[in-house]
Amino acid sequence: MASLETLDTFQVHIKLPEIFTKRFVSFIPQQRQLVTELLEKRVILNYALSMDRSNLWVTIQAKNQLAVMDILATFPIINDVKVEIFEL
Repeated sequence: MASLETLDTFQVHIKLPEIFTKRFVSFIPQQRQLVTELLEKRVILNYALSMDRSNLWVTIQAKNQLAVMDILATFPIINDVKVEIFEL
């Protein structure tokens, strides 16, 4: 019988750019699609956007912080945001 991998929970704070360029806005549909897929797979447990659209908070289950960074690297918006990762 295969052993179950233990996952930790991480809170990711994503600071969005002050100005949404056309390029950044063009990534939003892809970002939403990816988040939906990761929510369905229970990689992302929740995802919240502040009312003023300046911050995102993402709760992720992963093996470790490196795995979280690998997940974040797949986000279409990643090159345009600032990220902080906190282990819960």
